[in-house]
Amino acid sequence: MKETLIICLLYFAIYVNGQSLVINEFMAKNTSTIKDEDGDFSDWIELYNTTNSAINIRNYGLSDDKDDLKKWIFPEITLLPHNYILVFASGKNILDTTELHTNFKISSSGEALYLSNNIGTILDQTKSVSLSTDESYGRIPDGETNWLVINTPSPNSSNNSSNNLFFSHSEGFHTSSFSLIINSLIGDTIFYTLNGDLPTESANIYTDSIFIKNKNAQPNIFSEIPTTPKQDLISYKSWQSPADKIDKATILRCASYKNGIRTSEIYTKTFFVGNEIEDKYSLPVLSLITEKENLFNVDTGIYVPGVNFDVNDPQWTGNYFMQGDDWERNIHIEYFDKEGNLGFSQNAGVRIHGGKTRQASQKSFRLYARNEYGKEYFNYKLLPKRQTEKYKRFILRTTMGAWGNTIIKDVVAQNIASPLNIDYQEFQPVIVYLNGEYWGIQTIRDRIDERYIEYTHNIDKDLVEFQKWHNIDYNNLTKYIENNNLSLNKNYNYVLTKIDIDNYIDYTIAELFFTNYDWPSNNIKFWKEIDNGKWRWVLYDLDGGFGRANKNMLKHATVNDPSITWPNSPSSTFLFRNLLKSELFKAHFIERYAEILNNEFRVDVMKAKLDSIKKIYNPEMMDHIKRWNYPDSFNSWENDIESDLLYFLERRPCGATDNLMAFFDLTNFNFECEIDNTNNLVVAPNPNNGNFFLFNNSIDIINATITLTNINGQVVFKQHNFNLKKYEKKYFDLSDLVNNVFILQIMADNYNEQQKIIIMR
Repeated sequence: MKETLIICLLYFAIYVNGQSLVINEFMAKNTSTIKDEDGDFSDWIELYNTTNSAINIRNYGLSDDKDDLKKWIFPEITLLPHNYILVFASGKNILDTTELHTNFKISSSGEALYLSNNIGTILDQTKSVSLSTDESYGRIPDGETNWLVINTPSPNSSNNSSNNLFFSHSEGFHTSSFSLIINSLIGDTIFYTLNGDLPTESANIYTDSIFIKNKNAQPNIFSEIPTTPKQDLISYKSWQSPADKIDKATILRCASYKNGIRTSEIYTKTFFVGNEIEDKYSLPVLSLITEKENLFNVDTGIYVPGVNFDVNDPQWTGNYFMQGDDWERNIHIEYFDKEGNLGFSQNAGVRIHGGKTRQASQKSFRLYARNEYGKEYFNYKLLPKRQTEKYKRFILRTTMGAWGNTIIKDVVAQNIASPLNIDYQEFQPVIVYLNGEYWGIQTIRDRIDERYIEYTHNIDKDLVEFQKWHNIDYNNLTKYIENNNLSLNKNYNYVLTKIDIDNYIDYTIAELFFTNYDWPSNNIKFWKEIDNGKWRWVLYDLDGGFGRANKNMLKHATVNDPSITWPNSPSSTFLFRNLLKSELFKAHFIERYAEILNNEFRVDVMKAKLDSIKKIYNPEMMDHIKRWNYPDSFNSWENDIESDLLYFLERRPCGATDNLMAFFDLTNFNFECEIDNTNNLVVAPNPNNGNFFLFNNSIDIINATITLTNINGQVVFKQHNFNLKKYEKKYFDLSDLVNNVFILQIMADNYNEQQKIIIMR
């Protein structure tokens, strides 16, 4: 009987002094929630005394290892009734009662935590959960059995003021309409908006449900806001109203309030509704949501000409040309993969990105993850071919950057060059919705900066010296080259200690091969590791490439004319000109060019890459064209790819070979140039509706007569003094002709050819 009483008393003591002490909340990725005394954002664990009695927790244990419950032991501390105690899980092992630190950290990928009493009995334990940055996992209400992810953490204070909202339907794709039901955990009033605005107490009050349906038939709103001035004022295609009503989604932003204080996080969700919505897109979908004033307000909107547009300087003015922190706006991003699964959802910062493309009607965005917005990183594999799953920032690039209408010029060039010893931008096209309205195709790209080098080269960003152009170290190198002739091997060998010459040669060959006219005075970025690193160049922005296939870029890149500032100023051609003084460099350059032409730049290899990239964009082009009236049509997009990209790739190896042999006065070159000249004159499309182009694959056609006759021999079109240079394209509009078969003949002193053309509608 006495033994039974002792056991009961012991059980009672454990219950009062143990089971009533619980792990109440913890955080594994603290980046902005609370700092310790050292100023560090350490992991933390909060305990709570659920009883009406004080508990002495001396020799109690905290651990992340079930086999070592006493991994860290509390000092002499008495926890008062219904009070909290915070322990930083920093690994610092501090027992000072003013601030406690365990000797272990919490795994960010998730692990169980154990609380044990002074005799080693487990009093409480948590399950293993993976938490996002600055999310906590806690009991709501305090001390109860209901655990939830908390987006408004409350270290060392009550969780009861934190509210969670629960939704009957998840964000994403739904094949039919539905009533969305929202429940508030602690019953606070819910307010919501459907236009991108943040929910305040002046927003809609949620009552019983919100009806979510297909909104495609509703009027366009945001896409009817002009984003450029008139065409005659700018270089890029100006804004036009969409050809029709565009696809739409429902954007919901909601939060709970009590007594004028917001008690929950702001929830932002996008709902796509349609019978075939699950199979509609072949690309991931990115939903961007922000207040209208952030993008479209005359004074504050970063997407419009606004108050900063000057009609006297239209090419370089407008709100979209403003830069810096003052022109960063908050935005919410939801990423849905091709299967419709939510990849990530988070707040971020957004700025307009780019140079001259800022004046295009569809603009590039630069997106930032920051602690102030809630998460320090985008924890997602944005670029599938990259190994990293953590991005600080990325670019959402416009389709309007290419010189021409192919939209994929830069993507194709960088993809072809990617196997070389270069740094380059990867790509992932996505479908963008902006405030619930279809915004067309844009392409996720690497943001070229120190963090890019960190995740591509595994070099700490703080050890990277990244410059667009000259800096002190590079200036010292140029001064050395100015004062030391590189024709002398010892001087050239010194330069090799400062430059990654293999990278520089591959980079230069790529720029030359793709005939990037907007280079080398522009689009230059290079970097090195601080102290003893060598300079390396980054390939980016080849939208000015794919020019004439026989253009001699070697001459372009060695111009030394002080009167030129762009595209090939003397300072920009300085390094290449001087390196060519070295016979060692020259031999290395020529040998490597031949090697690349025989491998990565083989015509069949390049054509395969072009075709694969075109197929990625192809299924989405019709909707994109309807949205932006750009390119002009699906047929013109395909035709431009054929005439601007495909024919360039087929003929550039021979054009580059001719340039190289002439420039270096070579009699032999280790590359066999072969080109199919069976189609000297290309007519495309054929058949057509009367709108077609001629593309010249052969010699310059000078002062020719072009004649079009029907099958009865009647002349229906004639033009004298017709000129068509080699690799030039000219368009014709003969849409007034009836459906028929016609014979096109071009006659000149040095040229004579006939082609059959079929016009049918």
